Amino acid sequence: SLADNPVTKDSPLDRLSLCLAACVLMMSSAAQAAKLRVGYPTAAPVAPIFIAQEKGYYAAEGLDVELVPFDAAGPIPVAITSGSVDIALAGSTASFFSLASQGAVKIIAGAVHEVPGFHAEAIVATNKGYAAGVTSLKDLGGHSLATTTIGSSLYYALGLVAEKYKIDMKSLRIVQTQVNANTVSAVAGDQVDFAVGTFTGFTPLIHEGKAKLLAYVGDEVPWQIAYLLTSAKIADTQPEMVEHWLTAYRHAAKDYHDAFTNAAGAREDQPTAPAILAIMEKYLKQSAARLDANIGYVDPDGRLDVPDVHHQAAWFAAQGLVKGTPDTDKIIAARYIRPWTGVHGTGSSR
Repeated sequence: SLADNPVTKDSPLDRLSLCLAACVLMMSSAAQAAKLRVGYPTAAPVAPIFIAQEKGYYAAEGLDVELVPFDAAGPIPVAITSGSVDIALAGSTASFFSLASQGAVKIIAGAVHEVPGFHAEAIVATNKGYAAGVTSLKDLGGHSLATTTIGSSLYYALGLVAEKYKIDMKSLRIVQTQVNANTVSAVAGDQVDFAVGTFTGFTPLIHEGKAKLLAYVGDEVPWQIAYLLTSAKIADTQPEMVEHWLTAYRHAAKDYHDAFTNAAGAREDQPTAPAILAIMEKYLKQSAARLDANIGYVDPDGRLDVPDVHHQAAWFAAQGLVKGTPDTDKIIAARYIRPWTGVHGTGSSR
């Protein structure tokens, strides 16, 4: 009987029982984890999305996350509306404001900011364009350019630059490439005079002498380039899950921020930078050295520049890209928002 053969804590049977119990607990935890599909465009400043995965921050919040990369920001709000992804990091676009004004998509936090000294978006000249006189931003008028789509976040950045340098947008011949990879190909093939895109994509061309950097957007026109989005349904009915996801994201955003930003808020590699760059290298398929040259600013708390969101909505409406002027107070899910006050209190992006 069992009484005649007591099981000690060191017996094989006892160890087997403990293993079985541990497996049951692990299976139970996995079954309870909320499953999420999270979308993101392939650019360096989105790194907190996959840093959270690599460091186990999602799992620590009880989330089972599948990452879904996109090669342009435009399709992401549509993917949220269709349910293809649940949460995403995406740039400001006319399509976002159109869907959000219909009550389909909500902003739950800020993500990437264009600020001086950080390199998220860039304007580059092709070799053909440079030879034709496109050697600075004031030379852009009357020339051809490549960017993903009219109405994209890159198009908005171009609009801000055009406003600053008094360039008539109607004088520009725009080639819509649909995705960032095609913009890079258009630059490499001298198909246009200049281009607006993610600096991550342009970096190899610049190093290979196939493009010339004209400016980083953040140095010229600071703004709230990207948000964290979810569907209105999820924002309204699953607040605990959203808060858990934001907790994981903010933990990763702080890791990213602290790796590349000094105590004064300026761009400077810190001791943790190599480890973060190694994660970025894995997901973005570029060398750590090249990625280190195009670090965009990510707020560690995911704060949102609310006044700039209002400006973006009004600008897209003025361009005729959004019907009416979107009610941004309804687009922003206020319960989740931490307001942006600038890098170390420097104020709004604009």
